[in-house]
Amino acid sequence: MFDIFRTRPRHTRLPQRDSESHDDDTLLPSSSSSTSLTLKPAVLERSSRDVRVAVKTLVLCTIVYVGAAMWIAFSVQRTTFVADPDDFCLHHVSHYSPVVKEVKPNWHTKLFNGSFLHQNIYRQSAGPEVDAAWDALGVNYRSIVVPEDEAEATGLRHDQVKVSQEYGGGFPANVEGLHHLHCLDLLRKTLHWNYDYYLAKKEGPFSNSAYIVRVHTTHCLDILRQVLMCTPDVGVLGQVWWQPDSEPDPMPFVDFNTKHRCRDYEAIQTWAKAHQLPPETEVNMSRFYEMPKPGDMVFAEIP
Repeated sequence: MFDIFRTRPRHTRLPQRDSESHDDDTLLPSSSSSTSLTLKPAVLERSSRDVRVAVKTLVLCTIVYVGAAMWIAFSVQRTTFVADPDDFCLHHVSHYSPVVKEVKPNWHTKLFNGSFLHQNIYRQSAGPEVDAAWDALGVNYRSIVVPEDEAEATGLRHDQVKVSQEYGGGFPANVEGLHHLHCLDLLRKTLHWNYDYYLAKKEGPFSNSAYIVRVHTTHCLDILRQVLMCTPDVGVLGQVWWQPDSEPDPMPFVDFNTKHRCRDYEAIQTWAKAHQLPPETEVNMSRFYEMPKPGDMVFAEIP
């Protein structure tokens, strides 16, 4: 009985799963230093790879940003900033001339007088009053002078007609808008109900032969055709109702009274009037122009 107490107690071991037993066998003999040695190369390799990716990304982004900045700077350098749209429009669509430089456009909205039956002074039959109204528009102004240093910018050639230095030099030229009105005035005068009146006066264009009057008029007609086709008005003409006493129902009729954005014609006319050449009676015409030099273009017939 006493022997029983002297015997070592036997410890009961709980059963272990295979996985737990495997873990114990693996972990117990391992030390923290050996684990660190195993993991350190992998960490270093991954860290080095991340650094390389970051550097490449930084370089690529820098190239992209610098390229974009250079493109923006170059684009801005070529860009025209429009502070005054009206002034920009004038220089963008108008050929350069002293008028562009010296006369402000003064754009404004104007209501056209499109009356069909009610005639104004410009529509009257031939006579002194209507002639005075058209003349007051500047249709018979003399040429202006383009300074020599502005001739090339205006499109004038060096071998075109030039005023002699005795009379100040420069190139004689006509403001085209005034020439267009001159042409319109000539068309008015050659209307069949006006023609005989002006033919009998033998003044201006009608001092020439009937053939020259005809080609002059058709020249003017075609110039105005080209002007209208060059700058076609894309506004629209609405319609209104009208009903004469003799009709039982109202009828549509085109409304020609429309608003338009207009340049200051009076300012251009004032400038052209002030810059006219002197009348031929006030100068010596034999010395007024410089004669063409050798090599200058001289046409064999009227162009």
